[in-house]
Amino acid sequence: MKEYKAGIYLRLSKEDTNTNNSIEAQRNITLNYAKKHNISVINEYVDNGYSGILDSRPALNKMIVDILRKKIDMVIVKDLSRLTRDKNKTGYYTEVFFPDNDVRLISVTEFIDSGERYEIDDTIMLRGIMNQSYVADISKKIKSVKTDMKKQGKYVEKNVPYGYKKDAEDKYKVVIDETVSDNVKLIYEMYLQGYSQGEIAKYLTKLKIDTPKKYKGQNVTINEWRNDSISRILKDPFYTGKMIINKLYTDYRTKKKHKTSKEEWIFKENTHKAIISQEQFDKVQEILEEKFYKPKNKYEYLLKGLVYCGHCKARMQYKYRTRTKIRNKVLDKPQKCWYFKCRTIYKFPSICDKGHTIMENTLNEIVLNAVKQKLNTININIATNKIADEYRKNDITYREMKLLKNNETKIDNEMKKLYSKRVDEKISIEDFKSQYDELKSELKETKKYLEQLQEKNKNKISEENLKRIVMDFKQGKEFTNEILKQIINRIEVYEDKKVEIEFNF
Repeated sequence: MKEYKAGIYLRLSKEDTNTNNSIEAQRNITLNYAKKHNISVINEYVDNGYSGILDSRPALNKMIVDILRKKIDMVIVKDLSRLTRDKNKTGYYTEVFFPDNDVRLISVTEFIDSGERYEIDDTIMLRGIMNQSYVADISKKIKSVKTDMKKQGKYVEKNVPYGYKKDAEDKYKVVIDETVSDNVKLIYEMYLQGYSQGEIAKYLTKLKIDTPKKYKGQNVTINEWRNDSISRILKDPFYTGKMIINKLYTDYRTKKKHKTSKEEWIFKENTHKAIISQEQFDKVQEILEEKFYKPKNKYEYLLKGLVYCGHCKARMQYKYRTRTKIRNKVLDKPQKCWYFKCRTIYKFPSICDKGHTIMENTLNEIVLNAVKQKLNTININIATNKIADEYRKNDITYREMKLLKNNETKIDNEMKKLYSKRVDEKISIEDFKSQYDELKSELKETKKYLEQLQEKNKNKISEENLKRIVMDFKQGKEFTNEILKQIINRIEVYEDKKVEIEFNF
């Protein structure tokens, strides 16, 4: 009889209050089973506080790695819901991953033992569906309870908007935080007086007023107000004394929160004291609406993605100003003058207050002259080796390899859809096996061809081709952003138009 190297997997979510599912209870059940059947337990994997609907869990990830490394070939769980509550994942583990890696699965309390051979068991599929339905049902119940409480005017969220705090005597009630509420009033007053969000942020920073995150005790590296913090406060109707219901929803599978459309919002009036009057709030919204602008065009330019501030090392912004006259001579029509400017000065002036600026045509001339000088003085053989990696990206074979990798992803997605169809009983077991084997074969062929291309392409680019490219550089032919990125890593601009160029070779 085969001697197995077993791993026991234990999981408990924060919402699970069933004492039978405690980590200790699971440990006793799985270890007793192993002892009774003389199974050697090599490792224990514990995910405490993680939902079974999550794909990625620390201990589960470690167990999967150990399976791939052949450290264990048996997995023992109290029940399948400990492993996952996702019906598709249940099918994936039991029908594909465990069989492909010769792993025996035992669910103690459900009397499931895959044994020496794997057969697709509809009971396992059904349990997977039931487990996922359980999570979905719990999620709906929690959401329903929270919505009802909000409709009663109770505040059930963990975090409170800046300017408010939770009532010490009633955890479902918020009250004005007198310590910082005047800051909220100041923000609205300044904006109505014509100050921009950036100017307000700078003013609050100058007054050394803690940012909302800093005030709440969070670790903040830079205690400076930002435009987005001002914007959030100006747009939040909570400050008028009303609560928004259904503003966010949580995906029970990923635990991530997502915004809903404004049409889905429900307002509950007078749930707490207002800091800002409705009249003030409405005026601010009108101004914000008037200032709304469409996203900027994406401009293509020679040094795109290469220019950085030499002081703070941040990427410089590509901007333009309109010129109407040159040397006191009025132009027939306005001209755009493009330049680079360090943008850190707008957000974090304490980090970079230099605001380095340089005209595009000036920088282009400096860089192109430096490139020509560099290419005229280097050893061409050294240059060919240095730029080979970047040049390969444009090679036909590399594009073909990229298509193959995309095909790998496509096949993987098709396999996932296939599992889902089987779980939902849209296809028979026979059709599932047939289609799965076909996809698996296609995936194997794709990987094999990809490996062949990778091996073949190691030395595909000839020295002659690269020499010709470098010679073109020397003659100043066709300097493009794509070509410059192959030979330049970054360009740093300092005071007095000083420029430093870091080459890739």
